[in-house]
Amino acid sequence: MLEEILARVKPKLSSTVGLRNLSEEDLAHHYHRFQLMRLRAERLAGNLIPRSGRVRVVATACWGFPIYSQTFVYQELAQLIGQDFDLRFFYSSLNPRDHLPAQFSRLWAAKRKLVTHDSVYESDYAYFKDRAPEKIESLVEQLCRASGMPPQELRNHYHFRQAFSFARMVEAYRPDYLHSYFFYEGTLFTLFASHLLDIPRGVSCYSDHVLKDYPLKVVALHLEQSSVVIATSHRIKRELMSLAPHADPDKIVVKPNAINSARFPVAARKEPGSGQPYRLVCVSRIEPKKGTIYLVEAIRHLLDRNVNVSMHVLGGVDEDAASKDYAQVVELRIAELGLSAVFHLEGRKPEPEIRRFLDGAHLFVAPFVETESGDKDGIPTALLEAMATGLPAVATDAGSIIEVIDDGQDGVIVPQRDSISLAGAIEELLLDSERRWRLGRRAANKIRQRFDVGICERLFHERIRTVVACRGEITATAPE
Repeated sequence: MLEEILARVKPKLSSTVGLRNLSEEDLAHHYHRFQLMRLRAERLAGNLIPRSGRVRVVATACWGFPIYSQTFVYQELAQLIGQDFDLRFFYSSLNPRDHLPAQFSRLWAAKRKLVTHDSVYESDYAYFKDRAPEKIESLVEQLCRASGMPPQELRNHYHFRQAFSFARMVEAYRPDYLHSYFFYEGTLFTLFASHLLDIPRGVSCYSDHVLKDYPLKVVALHLEQSSVVIATSHRIKRELMSLAPHADPDKIVVKPNAINSARFPVAARKEPGSGQPYRLVCVSRIEPKKGTIYLVEAIRHLLDRNVNVSMHVLGGVDEDAASKDYAQVVELRIAELGLSAVFHLEGRKPEPEIRRFLDGAHLFVAPFVETESGDKDGIPTALLEAMATGLPAVATDAGSIIEVIDDGQDGVIVPQRDSISLAGAIEELLLDSERRWRLGRRAANKIRQRFDVGICERLFHERIRTVVACRGEITATAPE
C-alpha cells in the first residue's frame, strides 16, 4: 500500500493548507497526479534539449525495487543510461537502497513509483475506457485466448486495473520504447501500455518462461507482439521458440548476461602455505536451484580424502518459504557432516567484499541444478565475475553454464546433483596448480572477449534504435 509514501510525505503535508488530514485514498490520488505531472515535465524538459538520436525509454521488472539478486537487470539498464538513453524505471514497492549495487546508482535517480491504490486503478481504467474502449476489448480478447482465463475473471485479476495506472504513467512520459524483464506483472503492464498507446516494446528473458507460476504469463503472446526479445543464452532462445513457434526467430536476440570486466581485474594468487587450506568460493543465494546441498556433501568427500579446504558461500536467503526451508536443510546438513569449521555461509556481501573473496580464492564452485519445476539459472553473473578475475571454475551442466565454460579449456563441467564428481573435479584442479593457472587465464580472456558489457550490450542498443527509427518512419509517412 502507501506506507512508504505516508512515512515520507505526510509530515511535509501536515502544515500545508488544504492537505491536512488526508485520507489514504486522497493522498494516493494526489501522489499519482504529482507523478504524472513530474513525468510530463521531464518529457517536456527533454524536448527542449537537442536530442541527436536520444531515445526515451520506460523500463520495469518486478513489483519491488531494488532486488539485490537482479544485478543482471540493473547492469543492462545502467548501460542504457550510460549510452544516452533517457530512462525511467517504474516500480511499486521500494526496498532498501543498499540492495542496489553502488555502480548502478544512476538507476536510483531514474526510478518512478507506481501508486498502489484501488481507487487510482479504477480512475485510470475509466480514463482509458472512455478514450479507447475498442482497444481494451481487444486486449481482453487476446489475453483470454492466450491464458484460457474467462473475461470476468481477467477483469477481476488484481493486475488488470493496475496495468491502466502503469499505462497512464507511460502516457505522461511518452517514451519511444518500453522494456521489461521476466514474464510477470511488469511485462503484462508493458503489454497494456504498448497496445493502448501504440509504443513498441521488448522483453529480456531468463528462465521463468518454463515456470507455471503466474496465470497471466502468456509467453507466446508476448513473444509474438514484442519488437525486441532478448534471450540470455542460445538455450533460452530454443526454449522460447518451442513455446512460441510462430514468433519471428530473427527478432529474438541472443545476448548473454554481461559484466563490466574492468571492475574485476585479474588477481595474482598464491598457493596456500604449509598446513593452510585451499580457499573455495561460491557466490549465490541459498535456494534450491543453487544446489548448495551437493556442495556441502562434496566438501565432506574432499575432507575424507585429506584435501584441506575451506568453503565460503556468499549470498543471502530469499524471503519465500522454499528458500527459507532449503537454507534450514543446508545448515542442518553442514552440522550433520561436521563441517561447521570449514563450510562458511557468509551471507550477502557488497561488491568490494565479493572481489576480496574472489581474489583470495583458489577455485570457484558453481553446483547449480535445474529443479523439478524447471527453475534454473541462465548464465550466472557471479560465474562471469569470478572468471574475469582469472579464477577457474568447477561448475555443473545446469542452465546455460555450458555456453560460458568450455570443459577442460577454461573451467571444468560436471553433472548436476553429483557430489562425488564435483569433489573429484575440485580435487584434481587443486592438486594441479599449473592447470589451474592456465584455465584461469583463458577464463579471464574469454570474459573480456565475449561477456563484457562493452561487447554484449551494443547489439541490444542497436535493436532498440532500429525499432524506434522504423516506427518514426512509419509515423512520418502515415496519411493524415
